[in-house]
Amino acid sequence: MLVRIFEYATQIALDEGKFIGNILEVTIPNCAVLFLRSTKNTPDKMTIRMHASGGTLPIDVFVMKSQSYDLNEIFQKDLLFLLPFYIFSHEKYLREYDEDREKLTRLEEEYVRIMNQLEELQREGKISAYTRSTIIEMTHKVLEKLANNYQNVKKGVRSIMGGKVLEYETKTIFREGKQEGLQEGLQKGRFENLLQNVKKLMKKLDTTAENAMDLLDVSEEERTEVVKRI
Repeated sequence: MLVRIFEYATQIALDEGKFIGNILEVTIPNCAVLFLRSTKNTPDKMTIRMHASGGTLPIDVFVMKSQSYDLNEIFQKDLLFLLPFYIFSHEKYLREYDEDREKLTRLEEEYVRIMNQLEELQREGKISAYTRSTIIEMTHKVLEKLANNYQNVKKGVRSIMGGKVLEYETKTIFREGKQEGLQEGLQKGRFENLLQNVKKLMKKLDTTAENAMDLLDVSEEERTEVVKRI
């Protein structure tokens, strides 16, 4: 794991590096690793130690343990990316939840709280609909893997997190955004084509931009933009 982190960190440093005279200046980015499962033997910090002729440089890698964060910390510290993995903090109790309706209800209540707080964050404009939907969809995917053998747990949490409809909400938002981007691209392409046609006509007929636009029946709005670009 440390080898891969070192590879990523040094590649980023090289990509963003700059030459000052005959010196290549690079900055090693801050690094961290997230453990979805952890034990008492899981370290709080990992270190990469670089040795060179000029001395030794330690690179600290901060360790995050998802099971160490409760819901209060996740929302207070804006660690929303941990929400899909929140079920890991309940992993050793999944069998109990699956067999005990009362215990399962308490788990479901935690996910009701998650949904309520996500909706509140969206209403306040602190997260987008896309972010909220992505968190929900990723929660479904993690739940599908971790609780695969516990049907009551899967059914209970999925019903709280929106069920099948929300599974496709993120894809819908993406498609809508993609379509908007496509339309914008088409409009830009059409204008560039119009601009080139005006220039060609001006050259071919040895005429002014105004005359060329008259011949091409260019709208008033487009005329203003064309004149700016001629």
